[in-house]
Amino acid sequence: MGMFQERYGKKIGVSKLLALSALATLALAGICQTTHAAVVASDNAGNYAYSSGWSNGSNGRSGFGAWSLTTIGSNSGFFTGSSTQNDNGKSLPAGDSSDIDSNGTAWGLYANSGSVATATRDFTGSALAVGQSFSLAFDNGNIGAGASDTISLLDASGNTLFQFGFAGGLNDYFYTDATSTAADAGIPFTYFGLDTVFTLTSATTYSLTVTPIDTAISLKTITGTISGSIAGFNAVNDNAGGNTGGNDYNFYINSATVSAASSSAVPSSSQAGASWARIPSARRRSRAVAARTSPTG
Repeated sequence: MGMFQERYGKKIGVSKLLALSALATLALAGICQTTHAAVVASDNAGNYAYSSGWSNGSNGRSGFGAWSLTTIGSNSGFFTGSSTQNDNGKSLPAGDSSDIDSNGTAWGLYANSGSVATATRDFTGSALAVGQSFSLAFDNGNIGAGASDTISLLDASGNTLFQFGFAGGLNDYFYTDATSTAADAGIPFTYFGLDTVFTLTSATTYSLTVTPIDTAISLKTITGTISGSIAGFNAVNDNAGGNTGGNDYNFYINSATVSAASSSAVPSSSQAGASWARIPSARRRSRAVAARTSPTG
């Protein structure tokens, strides 16, 4: 017949019908893309779940799986306390009142005398989708020679797909991805912490924005390639305390967030070109909880 009867007696041509069908298909593809994504999540050490400390299986907010806290050796562990305790007696820089704390507290990892502390957490729903971002605040103290503090993005089997951190003996922070190993990130050592935001910009590319709490150090954006699906993360204190330990060697993280992909970042069939703006940290908007004193490691 060549023409189709529309409601109310109006007619619609075949070409218009095909166009409407194509739009419906694109909308459905967008819905499917949203479905196969990590659940939007947010948690920080200031939440009520950590008022008695940070323990294996704890979980402060929906969106993330529970914490898995593991140790190697007898001189490592986990706690909550102020991240300013690893500042090595340095005065806080202008504009910094609490390093990476949420109302006076952050998640802490200590390790010395050959020990290692690892905190791991899964995303829920699915792996990180194109256009989604994962953010985490990072605050190292002193780090002994041959030791390191790192955060890593993991696949569902626990393999490391991306890593950022600091190793004793280096001048700058480093990163590792699919094509670079321990590459210089161009960010000098700081005691006062960093906000990190990792964005999956296509199925195989990413951007990492690192914003130092100390504004005297410039913001840095790193881009690169990644191979695999990101299903979670971990933070590791690998013997940062060396043979002595102490508060100045503790490693802190805080303000973990998974964002939704922006509406403008629904990927094309090539899964390329999506982007997401840096997400401001929410650590100072959390519920107030008194900080606990950290162990001396």
